[in-house]
Amino acid sequence: MTLRAKLALSVGLSVALSIALTLFLTWKNVSRAIISSEEAHFSSIAQALENNLESSYQEYLLNKVRVVMAAKQLMRSTAMDAREDQSVLDRLLPNSALHSSLSVNLLDNHDGKLAPMASERVSIELASVDELRRTGFPPLNVSPNELNAKQQTIANMLTSLPANGEFGLWQIKNVGNVLLFLLPLHPGTFGHSPSGHDRILISGLILHRLFDEAQTLLKNRLKATRHNFEKLSFYENGCLMLCDSKGQSLVQRGDSTPLQGKLEELFQQAHQDGNAKGHLSTDEAGEYLYHVAWIKSYHWYLLMAAPLEVLRSPSSALVSKLLLAGIFILLAAAVCTSLLVIHAMRPLHELRNCTSELAAMDPSSTSSLTSMEEMLSQKLNIQRHDELGDLARSFASMSHELIKNIRASIEAMTEQKRLEGELTAARDIQMGILPDLSATEPEAHFSIAAFLEPAREVGGDLYDCFSLSDGRKALALGDVSGKGVPAALFMTMSVTLIRSALHSGLDPAQALTQINHLLEEHNPGNMFVTLFLAIYNPATGELVYGNGGHCLPFILSADGKIRQFEHLSGPLVGVMPGVEYLQFTDLLAPNESCFLYTDGLTEAMNSDKELYGEERLRACLVANAKKSPDALHKAIFADICAFRGNEPPSDDITMMTICHKA
Repeated sequence: MTLRAKLALSVGLSVALSIALTLFLTWKNVSRAIISSEEAHFSSIAQALENNLESSYQEYLLNKVRVVMAAKQLMRSTAMDAREDQSVLDRLLPNSALHSSLSVNLLDNHDGKLAPMASERVSIELASVDELRRTGFPPLNVSPNELNAKQQTIANMLTSLPANGEFGLWQIKNVGNVLLFLLPLHPGTFGHSPSGHDRILISGLILHRLFDEAQTLLKNRLKATRHNFEKLSFYENGCLMLCDSKGQSLVQRGDSTPLQGKLEELFQQAHQDGNAKGHLSTDEAGEYLYHVAWIKSYHWYLLMAAPLEVLRSPSSALVSKLLLAGIFILLAAAVCTSLLVIHAMRPLHELRNCTSELAAMDPSSTSSLTSMEEMLSQKLNIQRHDELGDLARSFASMSHELIKNIRASIEAMTEQKRLEGELTAARDIQMGILPDLSATEPEAHFSIAAFLEPAREVGGDLYDCFSLSDGRKALALGDVSGKGVPAALFMTMSVTLIRSALHSGLDPAQALTQINHLLEEHNPGNMFVTLFLAIYNPATGELVYGNGGHCLPFILSADGKIRQFEHLSGPLVGVMPGVEYLQFTDLLAPNESCFLYTDGLTEAMNSDKELYGEERLRACLVANAKKSPDALHKAIFADICAFRGNEPPSDDITMMTICHKA
């Protein structure tokens, strides 16, 4: 297939894909907008109905509360009046034979009062505590062992009955809700009769008929809801239902048959979360959009559902119209594209020939680069004023920039090789300044090893070991601030000053003081070095040292015991004038080793930016306590490399270990 055909086909496919994508996105967005609108519509219907039902439920509850309060007031006043009558009778005829009959007659005057808004009557009795405990309240079938709403029997209530009486509510089978009011006849003396003959006035009332008016309000609300459902504009194929707590339909509009198998699951979800909404697949009618609301006050469920196929029908009709328009646009675009491609392909042959010659030239040759520039200026048609002219000019500009970059790259590579050679030489010089302790002749009571791994070509860590005139060993370990060439130069100057100071007979503290003074005087960059200097006596194991801000060394015995130096002689070396450093002494026992290191060891990081740390170093030292100094260094460095993984080193790593042999 020719390029012309490919371009024409590509443009045609691009237009076709654009039209298809536009149609798909249009259908998708319109469908989503319609469904989102319906979801909002469902939510608003549910919210409006729920608010309406909630308000009626509040009215329903208030009516019930009003009825109960009126009933309580009637029972309390009836009992209070009866207590007043009985109290008068007790004062006038305390021991008369007529007392009992008159007491019954007085109670009959209060018995049978009609409760408000019902045909139920108040029952009242006068009984002793023992009688109540035995029989309960027979007129309303309240047995003595029956528990009220507070899980109390009548006997339980009598144990702490207040002077002004107490109410109790019982749920009695075949009777309903029974409300009792217990009032002591003589509150001042109640509870003092050892024989249990204290008397109690009990007024009782059956409550279920008192709620008839409230139930009427509830039925009226259900009727009004059914009427509201009929007025709602809803999809004919959809379903609008109001169900009770058992899932039985109270009000329904539309056919719910396709949803029957899913209703219980939807109702459970709505009961748990307050509402349930989303898409639901059915075997009979396809996918539905649904919204189920849990109306907590009534324990009802509101279900609204509509087939997605019906909801998406407007967007499908719109896509059909757009598809016809898209086919026409595609045909017109194909014809125009073919004509333009035929006309535009002619100048591209010239550009193809130039690129072939360009590819055949050797860019590493200076003469080839010159020939390339001449070819670009002669053969490219850069005088055109259309897109192909822009392409030719862009190609010529790109080629000139390419030639320029190739020449710059050649120069940069030459310069880089020169710098790499200088850095290699600097590294060799720096490493040559430090002693090669592996070539040190073994001694009877002394062995030493050192290890240095720079983070770059050159680094700022230093170590040194040399013999003094009296046979003692001068030791030094330090870490210069910064990295690279500046740190290497500062490190070289520090090594020179250390050797000069210790060879002149100064002790470690005096040497630190002198080095600090000399470095501080000639330190425009405010660099510094942490420095540990020591003079070690191989015969006795005595170690006289000074520590200028450096990591505290470890003393390690062959059996794995470890301790750490505790003293610092002073601050960092080279930045603070007039500092006098202190000197300390320690003693290495036979087969004990002194391990010196720089902070590049403990501050080595892995890919999670976690530090190697002093605790890992201690554990590694203990695990390798019996090894020689050189083997110890290799074990520690291997552990650091394993911890660091593929993370590059962040700082120089230097270690030096001296061992006092037995």
